[in-house]
Formats: sequence, C-alpha cells, structure tokens
Amino acid sequence: MSFATYFNEHSMTEPRLLGSFDHAETGAHFEYSMRPAGDRCGVCPEYPHRVFVNDLNGYGDRAAIVKKTVAYVIVNEDGEGKPIIEKWAIKRHQPYQ
Repeated sequence: MSFATYFNEHSMTEPRLLGSFDHAETGAHFEYSMRPAGDRCGVCPEYPHRVFVNDLNGYGDRAAIVKKTVAYVIVNEDGEGKPIIEKWAIKRHQPYQ
C-alpha cells in the first residue's frame, strides 16, 4: 500500500488528493494528486499527476497520467534522460470528493 504523506484538509499547502486505485496485476494500492508547481523542475508537464509510492528510500512519488482504468507512470529515465513509462492497468479507481 502506498498512501500519501498527508491528507486533505482546509489549511493544506500541498495539492489536494484526487483519489486512489489498485494496480490490477499486483493489487498494490496507491493514492494520487496533481503535481505541485515546479515539481521536478517542470520536466514532463504532460504527466500532471503525482502517484505516491514506497520505494527503496522510503516514501516517494512518480509523475503520471491517471485515467479511469489505466495509469501511465514514469518509473525511471534512460541514459539520455528520457522518461521510462510503464502502463499500469488499474482497478477500484476511487476519485475523492
């Protein structure tokens, strides 16, 4: 499970959490938000979402596009600095209100 490091509240400074979903293949649970202004120095602005993940260093996040049944997630970059993108089938997509 990968939950955000914060929750939606009136006085928050982070972008509001938009929802959650399960990775269809592994069943792992993720939350996501919009990317904050200036995130990753503006690299890959066409990936507007931030998916919260657990990685080897603890909590982290990945730039992504989250749709109804699929998420396109930047998981790394190649030797030339181009993004490596994984297409995740998702289920139980739950938008937050």
